[in-house]
Amino acid sequence: MYEYVKRMRRTLHSMPELSDEEHRTSDFLFRELTSLGYEPKRIHTGLYVDVEGTLGKKTVALRCDMDGLPIEEKTGRDFAAKKNMHACGHDGHMAIVLGVAKVLSSTAPADNVRLVFQYGEEGEGGADKMIKAGVLEGVDEIFAVHLCPELEAGKLSSCVGAMFAGTVEFDVIVRGKASHCANREEGADSLKTAREFLCRSDEIEKKFAGTLLHTGRLVSGSARNIVADRAELNCTFRYFEPVHVKAFSDELGDVLAAADRKYGTKSESVVRTVYPPLLNSKKAYDRLKAVADLSECAPRYTAEDFAFYTRVTDGCMAWLGVRDKDHTSPLHSDSFDFDERALMLGVETMIKLVN
Repeated sequence: MYEYVKRMRRTLHSMPELSDEEHRTSDFLFRELTSLGYEPKRIHTGLYVDVEGTLGKKTVALRCDMDGLPIEEKTGRDFAAKKNMHACGHDGHMAIVLGVAKVLSSTAPADNVRLVFQYGEEGEGGADKMIKAGVLEGVDEIFAVHLCPELEAGKLSSCVGAMFAGTVEFDVIVRGKASHCANREEGADSLKTAREFLCRSDEIEKKFAGTLLHTGRLVSGSARNIVADRAELNCTFRYFEPVHVKAFSDELGDVLAAADRKYGTKSESVVRTVYPPLLNSKKAYDRLKAVADLSECAPRYTAEDFAFYTRVTDGCMAWLGVRDKDHTSPLHSDSFDFDERALMLGVETMIKLVN
């Protein structure tokens, strides 16, 4: 089984594709699952298979994600991709669920099982799209693991309630009026409004405990001696309490309106994507804890679209440790790598969950 899981991981690692474009990956998974005796069903580039249980009293879903990232790999491995990279461990996640599929192809589980291969996790909510296409119909519980380079190999970690933050990805668009700097009173400086928002960002964040507000990019202006007639800020707001979203939106509107009055500009915020916080249910957490040695983890401000599943049904995600003396690079880095032996705990845990 280890050799199979290792081979699957390395094969998948060599073919990373971006969100919503996982065609080659999808075809490989389809062929592999078919060879194991399953009849995969497709949802865009994602797919799933059902396994009938001996008791069949409930249906447990096991989910993995499929997409890679636009990162140039620098691990030096002979199976490294030439374009893009599985820098978030999704190759490992798929290999784990394929390992489960191989076991269940010859040994029926107690529960009915749905193995979910989800596209677009790094994009705009592939989980939400698969749910709308029916992937959770008839599912009672759902589980997933996520590789964690901060956690030692051989360990699992999770928590009840918030594990990942919800996110609001938004842009602030400021429209002003250009003029020469020698006559700047004739213009309306969008950069000053942008500066006002940036200066008040910490104040806004502190107003809502447990939130994070960050601006990662600001584009503005055309020349050093011209008043900027437009500014665009690319921002993210991270939260654990859903009530904070409306309160933050109101506060943001008030801050921008005040800056517009001060500098004569016109501003708007444009929401690009919204992810809910990932909330592990106690029921699913307890089920996982009953079959695994589980340590407690703290919530993180990173996002994970597994959150869409846990809004619909009981679910739990766990960190799966992959850290050892040779593998310490963080997720989303060009040197992220791991020893495939760490994946076997994921396979073992998922098999126990459905029995």
